[in-house]
Parts: sequence; C-alpha cells; structure tokens
Amino acid sequence: MEKHTYRYFCFFCLASLILLFAISCSGSAEEPSEPETPTTPADEYTYLNVEYRKWQNGTFQSWTTADSRETRIIDNMNRYAPSGDYSRTAWGGRIGLQPSSVTGKEGFFRVAYCGGRAYLLEPDNGAVILHGIQHVRPGESTAHQKAFITKYGSEARWSEVTGKMLADNHINYISYGSNRIEAFPVAVRANLLTPKTQKIAYAETLYLLRTFMWDMTKNLGYAFDDDKYNRLVLLFEPTFAAYIDNLVQEKSALFAGDKHFIGYYLDNELPFASYQNGDPVKGIELKHFLSLPDRYKAARIYAEKFMQERGIASSAAISKKDQEDFRGAVSDYYYQLATTTVRRHDAEHLILGTRLHDWSKYNQKVVEACARYCDVVSVNYYGRWQPETDFLANLKVWCGAKPFLVSEFYTKAEDASYQGVKYANTEGGGWLVRTQKNRGEFHQNFCLRLLETQNCVGWVHFEYNDGYASDGSASNKGIVSLEYEPYESFLSYVRQLNLAVYPLIDYYDAKQ
Repeated sequence: MEKHTYRYFCFFCLASLILLFAISCSGSAEEPSEPETPTTPADEYTYLNVEYRKWQNGTFQSWTTADSRETRIIDNMNRYAPSGDYSRTAWGGRIGLQPSSVTGKEGFFRVAYCGGRAYLLEPDNGAVILHGIQHVRPGESTAHQKAFITKYGSEARWSEVTGKMLADNHINYISYGSNRIEAFPVAVRANLLTPKTQKIAYAETLYLLRTFMWDMTKNLGYAFDDDKYNRLVLLFEPTFAAYIDNLVQEKSALFAGDKHFIGYYLDNELPFASYQNGDPVKGIELKHFLSLPDRYKAARIYAEKFMQERGIASSAAISKKDQEDFRGAVSDYYYQLATTTVRRHDAEHLILGTRLHDWSKYNQKVVEACARYCDVVSVNYYGRWQPETDFLANLKVWCGAKPFLVSEFYTKAEDASYQGVKYANTEGGGWLVRTQKNRGEFHQNFCLRLLETQNCVGWVHFEYNDGYASDGSASNKGIVSLEYEPYESFLSYVRQLNLAVYPLIDYYDAKQ
C-alpha cells in the first residue's frame, strides 16, 4: 500500500468511529426519539360521512351518504387556529374594518364591502354577518298552544325565556313572519330584540304580488286560479301598481325609524323559472303569456308587444334565447316596479330580494334582474346537502356588486318525537338525518361553505318551532320542539359556528 493511500484509509476509519460514537449518544439516526409533528396537516378537513334520506315522490328514499361524504365541521378543520381577539358592538358586529364601499342610510343597516368581502353594517357601524332564525313566534296549532300554556302561561314570559335563548346561542337575526306583514308586537319586542347581552335585528316579507292575488276577489270581483296561470301575469293588471303603492305606504309606516329592522323581502318564492321550462305555471313562459284569456289581456298584450319588437313571426318561431329574454324582461319589470315603490315610501331600510327558490335561483336572467334593483339577493336553498360550487361561482358573476343571503335552509332529524311518538317528518323541503347531532353537522357544513365565499352576508335557519299539521303529523324544522324544549345537541353546533364567524372569515380570506 502506498503511503498517501494508507493515510486516507486511517482518516476514513477515524471519521467512521466518531460518527458511530455520536449516533450511540443521540439514539438511532433513522428513528429519532421524539417524532416530528408536521406544522400543516396534509388534509385541510377530516370529513364526516353523515347518513341522510330524501322524501321524494310521496315516500322516503333509502338512507345514503352519496352527497354527504365531504361534510365539514369546525372541530375537524385541521389547519384552522381560532383567535378570540375581536372587538364587537352590541349587535355582534365586528369593529375596526374599513369599508371600501357602503350602500344605504347611515344609522340603519347598510351593505358594505370590507377587504373584498360583503357585510352588513349595523347601526353602530360594526360589520356583521347574519346568522338567524325565521318565524320566532308561538306556534298556532293545538299541540303548540297546549305546551305554551303549560310552560309559559303568557307571551311576556315566553319572550323573556326565548330572548335569552337567542342571545345565549349568539343568534343575531330573527323574523316574526306574519303573512300580512307586521312588526314584532310590543308585548314581546323588547325581550326578543334587546335581550340583556346583545341587540338582535329582524326583517319581514311584504308579499306584494301574493297579497294582490289574495285580495283579488275583494278588489276585482273574481279569484285568481293559481293552478292554471302563472301568478306573475298579475304584474300587468292595471290596478297592480296602485295596489302595491298603497300596501307599501301602509306597511312601511310600521317600521319607520326602527333601527332593529334591516329591511324588506318583496315577495317569497315567485314562479320565475321551472325545471327545463317544463311547467308554465311555475315558470315564466312566453307561449303561456300569449295564450292568456281576455281576463288577463294586459299580460297577453305585453307578450305580443315583445314578439313584435323582436320580429318573432309566430309562437313556433320562438327560440330558447327569445324565451330567456322574455323571462328577463318580466323579471326586470317586477323588480323595477317593486323596488321603486318601496323606496318611494322608505329610504331608511334595505330591499332584500324575493327569496328565490327552486329553479328560479339558478336562472341567470332572474338573478341579474334581482341584483340590478335590490340591495341583497335572497335565496331559499333546499334540495342540496351543501351549496354547489358552480352555483356559488355563478352568483358572484350574476349578482355583481350585490351580496346574497340564504333566507331559508334546514334539515330534519329522525329522533324527534311528540309524546313518545316519532314525527312523521314528511312535510317540508328539508332532508332527514338520524339525530339532532347530525342536524348540527349539516348546519355547520352548509354555512362553512357559505363563509368560504366572500359575497354571502348570512343565513337564516327555517325555523323556530317544529311544525304540526292538522292531521297530527309533525315535522322537525325547529330549534325547539312542539313542547318548546330546545334541541341542545343541534344548538351546540349552531352556537359554536355563530361564535366563530369572524375567525373563520379571517381563515378563509387568508386562503384567498
């Protein structure tokens, strides 16, 4: 062996001995004694698989998880680290955000954008996301009334207990929900809207077109056949504009100066669009308007004028584009007339759309017309386990600068019962899950996906009371049972979400 080779060999042996000694002192080089904890888990969510079933074609379908295999809840958000460092107003609005744009009258609820996200500004200028409950009022059925007398004995006591429950669960929005729009009665207003720990907002529905339809016999001498004609043909009745002007003048006086009142929904679930234009009663159809009898000739004349202006020779020549353009024209006519009428009598409060439902909310022409004139686009969102990604993307485009609000959604639970008998749960649009805990999981999943968008200003659970039909069948829609017992397991998820709205917003906005 040459001298320089031997020298390198000795150096290599010495280095190897030093390395082996170091390893023996520190443990195995391949298996450290304290495994590393990754700072960011690979998966953002650990999803739940929640069973549900649909009521369809007069029967319950089989239990499935086909649409619910990616159910999100706050506790299973692996990368979310909540912060409690948020200053809030008495309304629960977040202090310190700087609006880039504001619409509405100062001192009342307004629409604002802060950092690219839509909020409502409440009267104390806090930026708020609504998380509410619809129809907060004692139930009217015999089952409700019996339980009400036993548990409360008076509306004053009921409103005191209920107001505290709303505040404890950080619910910041409610509605009274009368068909003939009215403010909260004086006997319950203070307890419901100003419980000790916070202030609560509310909104109500004018039912402009629906009330005109209800009153047709009194006003015009005949009833409207809602099963035969699309009720939107009534927009063109010569007396409609004057009727809703008088109605708004009367009803808006109830809310003058009311800072708890956010504003008006114009109507509820109007039949703008049906599935694949398959039902002219449930959706605007040009051919339907052209075939109207003389009793509704004003709407027929409107359709004939549309044909003439477009140069459409006959019904057979109507294209899909013609049909959609006509739908857009009728929608535009309604929203322009209705919003102009409301603003003529009330410049203090917002206009919250028409609670678009079913296929109407998926129609571009309808949503664009609503957004053109209303301050907020409201949608009643059923038939889905969670908001569809493509629909949320469409809303961002169709609504433009206007935010949207989910004005109704819910699911029911199989474990609800009344006097030992399980609810039938066949009435209503919500799907059925097994337990109240599962209802809470559905609720969080739905709302987390709404928060992930930046143009949703809130959601309203339907509703306060469970439903009870005249045939004795019950439906688990409420946050309280028929006997006014709160569903605590469900409400724990609602409360957790409501408390976490602002840190969740910061989490999602940081991702954006």
